[in-house]
Amino acid sequence: MDIENKLQEFKEVFLPEGFIWRRGQKEAIIQIIETYLEGKTKAVILDAPVGSGKSIISMAVSWILNQKGKKGYILASDVALQEQYEKDFEKFGLKWGTIKGLDHYDCIDNMEKHALGTCKIRGIDARKMSCYSECPYYSAREKASVSPTSLMNYAYWMVMQNYVNQILDNPHFPPRDFTICDEGHKILDIVQGSYSPKLGPFVLEKIEKLTEFFETYHVDDLTINFIKIKNIIEDIVNEEDQDKLLQLLKDILYHIKPYLASATTLKKRVKEDYPHDEPPKAWRKAIRNCDGITDLYAKIYDYVEVIEATSNRNLVKNPQMKGEIVFNCLEENYLMHKYFHKWTGFTVIMSATFSNPKEYLKDIAIRNAKYIKLESTFDFSKSPIYYYNQRKMGYKDIAANLPWLYTTIDNLIKNHKGENGIIHTASYKLTMDIYQNLSRESRQRVLIYEGTQEKRNVLEELKISNDKILMGPSLLEGIDLKHNWSRFQIVAKIPYLSLGDRFVKAKLSINPAWYSYHAALSLEQGIGRSIRSEDDWAITYILDASFSDLLRKNLISSEIYKRIRVIK
Repeated sequence: MDIENKLQEFKEVFLPEGFIWRRGQKEAIIQIIETYLEGKTKAVILDAPVGSGKSIISMAVSWILNQKGKKGYILASDVALQEQYEKDFEKFGLKWGTIKGLDHYDCIDNMEKHALGTCKIRGIDARKMSCYSECPYYSAREKASVSPTSLMNYAYWMVMQNYVNQILDNPHFPPRDFTICDEGHKILDIVQGSYSPKLGPFVLEKIEKLTEFFETYHVDDLTINFIKIKNIIEDIVNEEDQDKLLQLLKDILYHIKPYLASATTLKKRVKEDYPHDEPPKAWRKAIRNCDGITDLYAKIYDYVEVIEATSNRNLVKNPQMKGEIVFNCLEENYLMHKYFHKWTGFTVIMSATFSNPKEYLKDIAIRNAKYIKLESTFDFSKSPIYYYNQRKMGYKDIAANLPWLYTTIDNLIKNHKGENGIIHTASYKLTMDIYQNLSRESRQRVLIYEGTQEKRNVLEELKISNDKILMGPSLLEGIDLKHNWSRFQIVAKIPYLSLGDRFVKAKLSINPAWYSYHAALSLEQGIGRSIRSEDDWAITYILDASFSDLLRKNLISSEIYKRIRVIK
């Protein structure tokens, strides 16, 4: 294959007239294709900073491999990124298919979410319904299934590979020749989260309501099963022995399994009793709860299987807020191989922040990969990072240094009068402590939030203002504060993960380097929120002297390192 000619063809057919490759972009595409053709290495790590054009790289690589008769996937970490890719497909005239999860589509027959659509509720073969050809979900699925390159999110792709494909003779989305993974630094967290069952009051409430429904409508009497499940969860709350916890999880599986049979009975009843009419709201809600119970069973079943295949010592019971308990697995290499690497084929993993590539490869269980690094094309001359290296904000030191932190942040806010900014705090508690100790003038400019919806609201308020500061702990990723939306940012505390989290503490004891690496990764993600293009700029202040630990361990990228100005 003449890669240069194919790349020129891609440019002429799909890219706008006058398009110029960014620095390293064309070379990265060629290296990735060459690596695939050589067949010696199954993975490429593309370290590409913001503004380097990762989406065009992924599209060009996919299209050229398609020309060789190869099929593949592009995976996005969330819906926002997936929708950005969809816009690019449309802009450049690429006719590839894209598919999201069921709840992103409405049933055009009953106007419910697709998971509660007519065919799902009544157990009808969707292909026999008159609306099948116009159904948003099935139309998207059909197009994506025959597309040489298909776009989807990680969660949907993993469900297809690890569940749906195992029960279909002719699956819609079988493993393909290549998989391109965007926002690759999130892969391990996504896989871990997908196979970490959760138990607690919310889950118990759903099971209780389903139990009551089954009894009321004479589907089945599972009262004893519910009582048993409730008692087992209470035992789990009080138990710490890993062997006993594993047995308790097996006991829950035993008592949940009858609910799966009752769910099948319920769906059969709906099909018989409501062949033409919409079933009552209570019935639709029960069916939704049945799907939730089925998912819970599958998650616990997979988790038990993983722990038994590795060791009970990998079981981590991890209490969360509001009485919820998450079960994590320490053997993440096994998780990655079983549920991810097994299906990807030739894999390209892209991110703007890998921090330390060697630690990243160890993290996601890849031993041999080609590493490609693109240099940033941004002009950071107006974007210095001022580092205050005298006072640490770690657990042991923060109490003594809080008065200085409050005063320093207050002064920095005043120095940036008339400009929008962002303050990274690492926790809601520190957010409120800072807010309550600012001057009245500064408090009037600061926007704080609690929960996802409030965060969306204050983000919109920030974007229509010119003198506001957004402050909170969950602003490190997923927000785009370009140009005047943010001209300065303050890092009040290095975003180390909480050692109150048992899983984090257990991982730290096994691999101390991981803990620092994760903090560096999060920090670089946060610093990147305010500089989104070549002509953008923002001033950054790091007020936590714990930053020196990351510098000493060489965990900070050269792009960040060159911008540091020490304030003593």
